[in-house]
Amino acid sequence: MKILMLVNWKIEYCNSVPKSKQPPDYCIKGEDYWFYRYFKNKPEVDVIDISSFPALENFEKNKLHFYIHQGLKAVPRLDKYDLVVSHGMPSAVIVALWQHLFKKKVKHIVFDIGCFNSAAESGRIMKIMQKISKSIDGIIYHTKCQKEYYEKYYPWLVDKSEFIRFGTDLEFFDSGKLKKSNDYDKYIVCIGASRRDWDTLIKAYKLLDTDIKLKIIGHTDEKYKGIKGVKQIPFIPVTDMINQIYNARLCVLPLESFNYSYGQMTFLQQMALGKCVIAANVPSLNGYAEDKKTAVFYEAKNENSLKDAVNFVLDNPKEEAKIISNARDYLKNECNERIMAEQIENVYLKILKN
Repeated sequence: MKILMLVNWKIEYCNSVPKSKQPPDYCIKGEDYWFYRYFKNKPEVDVIDISSFPALENFEKNKLHFYIHQGLKAVPRLDKYDLVVSHGMPSAVIVALWQHLFKKKVKHIVFDIGCFNSAAESGRIMKIMQKISKSIDGIIYHTKCQKEYYEKYYPWLVDKSEFIRFGTDLEFFDSGKLKKSNDYDKYIVCIGASRRDWDTLIKAYKLLDTDIKLKIIGHTDEKYKGIKGVKQIPFIPVTDMINQIYNARLCVLPLESFNYSYGQMTFLQQMALGKCVIAANVPSLNGYAEDKKTAVFYEAKNENSLKDAVNFVLDNPKEEAKIISNARDYLKNECNERIMAEQIENVYLKILKN
């Protein structure tokens, strides 16, 4: 099987494993890329990322919301592959449009992370997406509620779509070799650069009667400066992030509510590092954990609910230990990268046979 993979982020093309990068973010010549290392039948995979030049990259990402340069690099090569896989609709648009216009037919599978145009229900862009989507052979999605969206707005894709839970990399996010810092267990951590409900988090933290600090990592805001106990840290490398998670007392993931995949990677990574994760009960996490069994959920946008969730964990160490243990078993047996890869391979093979 020969695959052309289009990813909607930048990767490093290299000859050895780079420091401070996880497997999706680099491609080593002659080695299996990312989850393909778990495939039973090893495919030959070429990867094209979104790199071009700064002005175009900025225009594509922030104005167009799809990648022309990447697509144009892919189109002349399509006939050389058994399968084209686009990770995210922004990386799929040009290939899907090309195949729609010129009736070309290389099998095309899309990981629909953003539910087409952020689950839009009207507008010119949506109509264009509906038209070109008819050239797509398969959809893989990680958030259950996307099926309802397909049924209503893209019914021709329902039978071509497959829900596969995102699986975390238990080898990369392994706490076994990490060391305790001086502030081990003395802070709550919130990870994320965007689309987090920091206002509710701060309000809930102010309601807590605790000496535990709050670290917000990946985002800074003037309005949160000077709040007692709150420390804001801008972007840090993934290896530093792992250490910050490992040394935290617990993790809070105050996600905003979207009907597409968001926050699952951070959620599972924190579980893998042996933390009890408190998260907003939002659609993207439906099917990824059970409340007070493998994680603790609170009502989104409700600071009192979040405060109660934090107090539950702090006041019930035995329950917390059970949740952490259950989460570890859950990741090992049901929701890891290897299992995800096996399911993805089955989808690939099914679509190629059809």
